[in-house]
Amino acid sequence: MEGIRSSVVQECKINDVVFSSNVHVGDTTHIKANSRAFAVQREEELFFGFEAPFEDFPIFSELIPIPPITENIQFHRYNIDPVIKVDRVRIIGISTASLFQIGTIGDAYLEARTHHVRQLKSAPES
Repeated sequence: MEGIRSSVVQECKINDVVFSSNVHVGDTTHIKANSRAFAVQREEELFFGFEAPFEDFPIFSELIPIPPITENIQFHRYNIDPVIKVDRVRIIGISTASLFQIGTIGDAYLEARTHHVRQLKSAPES
């Protein structure tokens, strides 16, 4: 990575970081976060344990098309101050393959796939 700088954080308060999420202060060359969730909401409280394998649902295996970068991008960077300065950060929550980064990052791939199912009781027949 070109133009690496130092990161200085005075105060950072984060309540929760969950489900394949990351907090980075400083430089990162590559990060990959992946989260898969199968959420079942039932009108009647009932739990079977293992509900179903992820492979049974195409949402978890479909390829996500990532278009190639075809533009020729050129830029010159001059950092007058070699330090990234952050005074105060307050975050309630970081969830589901997310990233909070203070610093330089080269490449990031963050993916979250969730399949929600609602199972409602049948209406009684008249």
